[in-house]
Amino acid sequence: MSAPLSTRDKIIDAAMSIVREQGVAKLTLDEAAKCANLSKGGVLYHFKTKDDLIRGMVERLIVQADALQQSYYDREPEGPYRWARAAVRTGFDPNGPASDKLASALLASIAVNPALVAPLQAQYDTWTARIESDSPNPMLAGMICMAMDGHCFENILGLDLCDNAQREQMKTFMLDLLK
Repeated sequence: MSAPLSTRDKIIDAAMSIVREQGVAKLTLDEAAKCANLSKGGVLYHFKTKDDLIRGMVERLIVQADALQQSYYDREPEGPYRWARAAVRTGFDPNGPASDKLASALLASIAVNPALVAPLQAQYDTWTARIESDSPNPMLAGMICMAMDGHCFENILGLDLCDNAQREQMKTFMLDLLK
């Protein structure tokens, strides 16, 4: 049996639901309160502004992405490029954060307020350090990770530059490079 959600988590869940269903423009503290069955004061206790709430959503996505990457890392055989291989598998996971409609809405929010990128930048620094820690050729690992970023942005922006078979070929190719 899982622990009950904290009020803060209920608010973030409600906000994520609003953004997924209606878009980030419809997200307000009032709407988040209504969706979470709380008073606006209950929301304001945890999030003073809409940007604070968006920051909380970004942080949630970061935690989810990091947990997914850690789960892939734990399943990868030991050896060089273990973190990079985990990053590739995370980026191609159809249930990963880059496949969530929420990611594109949050990207739009970050474009409007670049200060919201700070938690993501901090996590990227952590991910980069991990990847460099077990990569005999950090340039190769870095190139593959940059390609993964491109793949993730393709998903986030809904560009559909390649089909599923091509994506699977790319994933296999990248993993082969990291053997």
